[in-house]
Amino acid sequence: MAINDQDANRWLQALDLYDKEITEHTLRVTSLSLKIAHSLGLPKRGLMNIQLGTLLHDIGKLGIPESIMQKPGRLTPYEFQVVQEHPLFAMEWLTKYPQYKPAMVIPLYHHEWWDGTGYPFGLAGDEIPRLARIVAVADVWDALTSDRPYRKAMAESQALYIITSESGTHFDPEVVDVFLDYGIFETNYFPAYATIFA
Repeated sequence: MAINDQDANRWLQALDLYDKEITEHTLRVTSLSLKIAHSLGLPKRGLMNIQLGTLLHDIGKLGIPESIMQKPGRLTPYEFQVVQEHPLFAMEWLTKYPQYKPAMVIPLYHHEWWDGTGYPFGLAGDEIPRLARIVAVADVWDALTSDRPYRKAMAESQALYIITSESGTHFDPEVVDVFLDYGIFETNYFPAYATIFA
């Protein structure tokens, strides 16, 4: 099972040494993504891939200089371009683990937007794997509602407005609808390592 994967645990430990806040973000996004995926009716295998892929979704940031990741102000265009490389770092590292192939779509594609304006490949709509479309919503929600080096957390009402207004542009409308209809954002996160596959 993904929760017992020693290689994944080693990656998470390395990420935790690099930046504990990224690790905490990762665990929150994993929990939220699992809840969305469960509400969408994904089968057991899909939930396992969501769990593993989301736990690893930001490991590519290990390849980004700390001076950029911890910068207290807004990034320059060049610095943002450097950050946009992190999905490619993840792909390069994770291809060494064939067992990760079904889950690897999440680290690689979770910054692709529904309208094709995301990165690193500019995929659009159903070209983006469904698992990555789920994580995209959870990832942005947590980023908006958490403190960042350059700003304080937004109020949930403001974050909800952004998520809703970007349905059909940045986000898969089906995923946003489930996120809103089930009130997922109002529920407590459940542990990312919870055994939900019994």
